[in-house]
Amino acid sequence: MKSAKISGALIICMGLFGLVGAGSAFAGDASEFGIAKFTNTYHDPTGEPLLQAGVHPDVSTGIFFKTGSDFLMNGLVRDFEVDLPAGFYGNPQAIPSCSQEDLIVGDGLCNPAAQVGVYHFNVGATEAEYPVYNLGSPDEQTAVLAVVALGVPAKIVISARTDGDYGLIARVSNVNQALPLTSTILDLWGVPAAAVHDPQRWGATFDVRGVSAGIPVKPFLSLPARCEPVTTELHVDSWQNPGPYNPDGSADLSDPRWVTATDTTPPLEGCEDLGFAPTLKARPTTSVADSPSGLESDLEIPQSADDPEQPSSAHLRKTVARLPEGLVINPAGANGLEACSPAQIGLKTAVGAGNPSFDKLPARCPDAAKIGSAEVNTPLLADPLKGSIYAASPYDNPFGNLLTTYTVLEGKGLVIKIAGKVTPDPVTGQLTAVFDQTPQLTFEHFKQNFFGGAYGVLRTPSTCGKYATTATMTPWSAPDTPTVDGKDEYAIAKAPTGGSCAAKEAERPHAPSFEGGSTSPIAGVYKPFVVNLSRKDGTQQFSAVTLSPPPGLVAKLAGTLTCTEAGLAAAAAKTGNQEKSSPSCPAASKVGEVWAAAGAGPAPYNAPGKVYLAGPYKGAPLSFAFVVPATAGPYDLGTVVTRAAAYIDPITAQVKTVSDPLPTILKGIPLDVRSISVRLDKPDFTVNPTSCDPSAVTGTLFSTAGLGAALDNRFQVGECGRLKFSPQLSIKLKGVPKRTGNPAVTAVLTMPEGQANIKKTTVILPKTEFIDNAHINNPCTRVQFNEDACPASSILGTARAFTPLLDEPLEGPVYFRSNGGDRELPDMVVDLDGQIHVTLVGFIDSVPVKGTESTRVRTRFVNVPDAPVSKFVLKLYGGKRGLIENSVNLCKAKVGPASVQMEAQNAKTAFSDLPLGTSCSKKSKKRR
Repeated sequence: MKSAKISGALIICMGLFGLVGAGSAFAGDASEFGIAKFTNTYHDPTGEPLLQAGVHPDVSTGIFFKTGSDFLMNGLVRDFEVDLPAGFYGNPQAIPSCSQEDLIVGDGLCNPAAQVGVYHFNVGATEAEYPVYNLGSPDEQTAVLAVVALGVPAKIVISARTDGDYGLIARVSNVNQALPLTSTILDLWGVPAAAVHDPQRWGATFDVRGVSAGIPVKPFLSLPARCEPVTTELHVDSWQNPGPYNPDGSADLSDPRWVTATDTTPPLEGCEDLGFAPTLKARPTTSVADSPSGLESDLEIPQSADDPEQPSSAHLRKTVARLPEGLVINPAGANGLEACSPAQIGLKTAVGAGNPSFDKLPARCPDAAKIGSAEVNTPLLADPLKGSIYAASPYDNPFGNLLTTYTVLEGKGLVIKIAGKVTPDPVTGQLTAVFDQTPQLTFEHFKQNFFGGAYGVLRTPSTCGKYATTATMTPWSAPDTPTVDGKDEYAIAKAPTGGSCAAKEAERPHAPSFEGGSTSPIAGVYKPFVVNLSRKDGTQQFSAVTLSPPPGLVAKLAGTLTCTEAGLAAAAAKTGNQEKSSPSCPAASKVGEVWAAAGAGPAPYNAPGKVYLAGPYKGAPLSFAFVVPATAGPYDLGTVVTRAAAYIDPITAQVKTVSDPLPTILKGIPLDVRSISVRLDKPDFTVNPTSCDPSAVTGTLFSTAGLGAALDNRFQVGECGRLKFSPQLSIKLKGVPKRTGNPAVTAVLTMPEGQANIKKTTVILPKTEFIDNAHINNPCTRVQFNEDACPASSILGTARAFTPLLDEPLEGPVYFRSNGGDRELPDMVVDLDGQIHVTLVGFIDSVPVKGTESTRVRTRFVNVPDAPVSKFVLKLYGGKRGLIENSVNLCKAKVGPASVQMEAQNAKTAFSDLPLGTSCSKKSKKRR
């Protein structure tokens, strides 16, 4: 990675640097400036060509410039930039380095062990040669070679291409115009300390050659480890026509003022002989099940860097790593997370195009996008390269996908950027990470450590057992043939609670915490209704829930719209951010808020949503729609719409909500819901009971393993005694008043607003009225009633109920319905329908009149729902369909009052002797 990138062609440029002073050294046509010949050969010390991949050749690079007559230049060289072939590298750690100070003090000579080659150049007809030294990495440069030519030090700075294949670039800038260079040849040694190079190694003076390096013999240069032609490019410009530079400091080669020459060798050979034995360790940072975790990975490739007789190991091209099922993305990791945009990472290729290239500038990603650290250990550098891992902007990244990571390593003049494509299985959430086109750089360890802790990016498997990360690794030497499979096994061995560890999902505990009730338990007042469900790490996941508020805790539907099916479908089709900015349901249908907390650990991610009233669903007259934009940090997984059918018990008016299955995974991200909180807080929507009897909020929470956990939270309101109870009832008999006549009956009940609701009502008619047994025929059976198939002859009349809870009254027929022998007479059943369905059952019997043998007809409604009714109108037919028969002529005899007894839900009572109205005229009454 350092000066491992020293190409012969570059150093050829060296001697041009450091001379000071300007001169008129050229006398040709500047428009003819250019390169006459450019050569780059790889050979052994005897000069025999070497084209074996990965070996350590000597390199000879020659540059010959166009000249006019008398060898005068057609322009003076200003800058050199040499693009070395990808995979060609040098190892500056193989030899000592010479400091720039020692080189100057030594008049161009340094420690012989630091010499890496010889530099030859021509100025006109004059030739000269000088030793070339390794300067190491001064001033945070990747690598520097240096030579003192004509008494002036010159250096070549080596860097890497981050906008392509990460091959090396050698650059010489601002060559002194006093040096009219006509040609240069640079000889670099593949194994500098080898004795074969002693004859060209300078000693203490320029008059002394033939000294030994006196150090262990190690390779310095290595050919690429892939069997393709090797191309080197040279780019130069002149002082007369200087070329422009890009913002990152590289030459803008699109400008014609930069002159380019290339040299290409035949394809390298022997890739099958290159060693390639990588191993991958990748495991969570904790062995605790169902917990937040990071990931520690170490990709190791053994190197033969110290053996000059062995070719270098093959370079890694592609890694496909598969985490085990259960080790998945943790939504809690999105807390406070941001993403790195294409502009911030310096992406140069198009979004979604794949095979990314980046600019050479340091990454500008926000710290909040950082999800881990990285480190590369290479024999080419004395110290490891260190950097960070960032989350890429979803869908706005090189692969156009949801999950991409950027690994950025910086140091010693290098900026290395690697994009990793992460794909979650849409059903299981299993993660597959692909790192392709890995830079052809020699390394021994490539470590990536993703953050753990409370906001760990991963969640460990939910059950204990043995797990394994598997990987397939492909070298550049065989880019189309995966050659190595790896496997890293480890165990998840502990439960989050520290207790025994479940080996199967069904063995995990299923004991959710539950709270439910009114925010202020005061009888008869409108207050928000809240529900809180939660579970601990290590317990079974939520699947579905049924929930019943206590009797009497009801909702006011009047004035509340419903969200249509089209509106809910539109919400489900939107992204989360689209739904946030433009809700699909009308505001008047919103009845509350919902919060879903997702992810393992002490700090799950909380996603807020809205609760809407919706229409009939799955046989229920109403439903609730929970609309939650699934956005977490920079990620948008769409909008989750979950329905809950609201069934209403027709006898008690108690509501039972039954949810659809809760979503467990979105776009491959397991939601891992840890808690759900619902607050129905629309003003004047939910009203408390008017009964202070103890009750409960009950239900069942089902798990994904199919187990049900009972939910039961005690509920009781107070201050019932402050509620008044003053119902008003009138009863009129209409029709033929004669004896044996069957009058129609109209009863009207009215209730002032804000009082306790009725619990029981008993009406005893005067002895002048009794049941006409001749008209008790063909009552409706319970089976017929349940099938809505009662015969017309069983209908006794009609009823209407007005309530402030509904926009329209409930109304329906009154049936004579059999009770299976539970009582002597059939029941009077009021079947009210409308936005909801309510059934009132009245028991009919006779009670004796004290001191006589007479009886009186009694009707009792003993299970009236605890719900406010402002007006109730009951009309029973008269005549041939009339149930009541007169025992006297109502216009001639005195009609006694009816006895009325009412009990409120708060136990208050109201008694009255109610005079009956009749259709007799005042004249008739006077005659009587």
